[in-house]
This record gives sequence, C-alpha cells and structure tokens, in this order.
Amino acid sequence: MTTSSIALFLQESRTFVENALSLPELASVLAEYGYTREKLRELLALIVEAEALARNKAVEYGEKYEATAKLSAAWDEANVLYQKALKLTRVALRDDPKGSEALGLGGPRKQSISGWYEQAGDFYANLLGDPAYVLSLERFGYTLKRLQEEKLVVDGVMGARDDRATESHQAKASTAARDRKLDALDLGVSDLRAVCEVAFYDTPEELSKLGPMAPLRRHRVPARKKPVAATA
Repeated sequence: MTTSSIALFLQESRTFVENALSLPELASVLAEYGYTREKLRELLALIVEAEALARNKAVEYGEKYEATAKLSAAWDEANVLYQKALKLTRVALRDDPKGSEALGLGGPRKQSISGWYEQAGDFYANLLGDPAYVLSLERFGYTLKRLQEEKLVVDGVMGARDDRATESHQAKASTAARDRKLDALDLGVSDLRAVCEVAFYDTPEELSKLGPMAPLRRHRVPARKKPVAATA
C-alpha cells in the first residue's frame, strides 16, 4: 500500500473500532458474538501501535534521505580536493615513477565510493608517509597541514557512508515492523467486519454507524432450482 492508502486504512479502521466500542447499541450486540469491550480495546490498541510505527517509519526514512544528502555533499567536497591534489602531484612527480606508483597516480579513477576511497585514502596516506612527497608539493602551496586537513575530509566520507548505512538499515527495519503490524491489524479488522455482517444481519441499518469500514450487505438473487424431473 502507498503511504496515503495506509493513512486512510488506519483512519477508517480507527473509526470502525471506536464506533463499535463506544456506541452501546453496537457494543452490546457484538458482545454476544465474542467481541467484548476488552477485545475491542485490544484491537484499538493494535491500531495505536500501527499508527506509531507508521510515524516512526516516516521519521526513519527522513533521516535516511538526510544521511544520503550529507554523504553526497561530503563525497563531492572530498573528491574536488582529491582531484586537485592528484593533478598537481602528477606534475610534481612527473619524473618519479616510483612515487607515481606508490601514490597511484596512473590509471583511471574508480567510480564506486569504496573504490574511490581506496584510491584517495591510499593517496593521502602514502603522500603524508613520505616527507619528500610533501616537500615536492610545497611549491604549489600544499603544506603538511593542508594535506593533513584534506585527508580528514576524505576520511570523513567513510564516516558519512557508515551513517547512511545505519540509517538505511533502520529505515528498512521500521518498514518491516510497520508492515507486520499492518498485517495483524488487517486480519483483526477483517474478522470484525465478518462478525458485524452476521451480528447485524437483521438490522443492516446499524452497519452505517460503523463508518466507511463497515461491511456492505450483499443482495444476492437466489439461484434458480432445477425442476424436479417427472418420474414415470
């Protein structure tokens, strides 16, 4: 079900159960069929739980979308820093094949976030691990402090990725919890509707008091009986 259809289902289910519970002329009849006030309150409590889980699911997905946006922004910022430093390092170490290999200056850049971090993370770690590499970049204005700060920004992308993964897991779990409760509620409401159809069979006008979720009386045309064949 869509979010709007779930909201409508919960609203109509609440009206249905609350009316069955609060209107004496309905509650007294339903009690004869096993739907005591206590049983109806249990069903109402199920609705309250489903409503809470639906709200929680909305919150969790909001946090997931926020975490995704933060990850995207962090990755964009870090990649700009990385690409600039990479380009200047290629110039600085043009005649240093060993350094080019150690810093991964050649070849294409990986596109996945894990692949990107593997390259960018190793680049900054190896760069900072050798004072000669750092010194070669000073003529471009890249001090040790600047490179250390850029490495922190690059490492921060992984923190943002982990946050997004956590929020994604929580959002998925909230959806599963909500759906399980909705399934239980749907079964409970369906059972009550079936009982109402029987309980108010002789007084169908009472069904309208239950709201939009009330069962509809089905008027069926009796099947024609086959004529009994004459016997000789």
